[in-house]
Amino acid sequence: MIGLKQTILSVASEAVAVKHQLPANAVLPEHGGMLITRGLQEWACLLPQELSFASAARLLAWQTQEEGIIAASTLRNLVREHGQILRKAEVAEAKALLKQAKRSKSVSGTPQLVPRSQALRRRAGWPVELNAAVEKALHAEASTPPKGVSQADWERVLYARRGEASRSVNALRCLGPDIVEGEVFLTADEVLTRAPKKRHFNELRTACIKTSAGERLLSGTGTQFLLVLTAFTLLCVGQNRSLQVIADGARWIRAWFVEISQSVSTCCLILDWFHLQKRCTELCSMICRGIKARRLFLKPLLGALWRQEVDAALAMAEAYRDQAKNLERLDILLQYLLDRRPFFADYRTRRITCQYNGSGHVEKANDLIVAQRQKNTGMHWSENTSDGLAALKTLMLNDGWDRYWKDNEVLPLAA
Repeated sequence: MIGLKQTILSVASEAVAVKHQLPANAVLPEHGGMLITRGLQEWACLLPQELSFASAARLLAWQTQEEGIIAASTLRNLVREHGQILRKAEVAEAKALLKQAKRSKSVSGTPQLVPRSQALRRRAGWPVELNAAVEKALHAEASTPPKGVSQADWERVLYARRGEASRSVNALRCLGPDIVEGEVFLTADEVLTRAPKKRHFNELRTACIKTSAGERLLSGTGTQFLLVLTAFTLLCVGQNRSLQVIADGARWIRAWFVEISQSVSTCCLILDWFHLQKRCTELCSMICRGIKARRLFLKPLLGALWRQEVDAALAMAEAYRDQAKNLERLDILLQYLLDRRPFFADYRTRRITCQYNGSGHVEKANDLIVAQRQKNTGMHWSENTSDGLAALKTLMLNDGWDRYWKDNEVLPLAA
């Protein structure tokens, strides 16, 4: 027993004195505070990503066979502490990259990305029983789709059919959009988590950046997130890539895009179709008198926006003023369209030519980084705890977990 105590004391003395380091507290002589190894800290940061802090504390007590090994409040503190370590390292590197960009007008280096999977994407298609009808329609070069196939899907199939001589078999198997060489594709969004104070929320911002080489997720809060996003985007763009941003048109995203467009020669921001359609539908429900009236007004309005006929859509909305039951909401709709006018696209053509119209990548990132853990019924969070959990989850999704915990290195922005 004496030898065991001496060994434990020797290991503990090598650790940082204040941050402590060993779970066998019952074996140690009387001491102040709690000794937590880095391995136990890793468990303390890993388990709360899926479990409540109380459940994680009980599981650790069972796993170490030492009751009360670590309290739920200590788990929160460890999550905050390591989250802040990750955030500070990201911001410090981002500032260095932006300083380089200011000095040399560009950011040199290779972005640290998660390599793209080489596996083929799931084969898209309609039900097998439609194959005969589709083949018959293709042979007849029909302009209208067979029953069971949407017009939008049929237009994409016909476009692929015309160009099939120049396409590989694998390309024809997957008619969906993809990232092309020389392009950086970025989607950004924000998620609200409930704060302890009633009717107050924390805003976590997220982004998904993709190139032909790989992808990376980013998360954070406020101006620090924008700093990291700007630096990493410039790093990905380099000197000869174009930038395409698809987002819901939030004010902070539009402001950020205007700023970064001054440093990127070829770039565009496109309003996400899903959010555009959703917002128009919500406002039309308050503008129109009943479901039938809404359908008659909304369908041609969305049709015009789908084809990028913004002037026609604005004229429709303005002409509806005499029939509207809520003029205030009609004015909000008009202002919504006017504010985002530069960011509309020809969504119909983009779909036919297999280009992205939506920000589904960042929506999935929202679910993985924040929503699955932090948006359950009755939950509320301090900003530091919410951001700490997001930082650790982002680290894991970017394949940086082992690098941080085993090698004691923060995943860099530049490889």
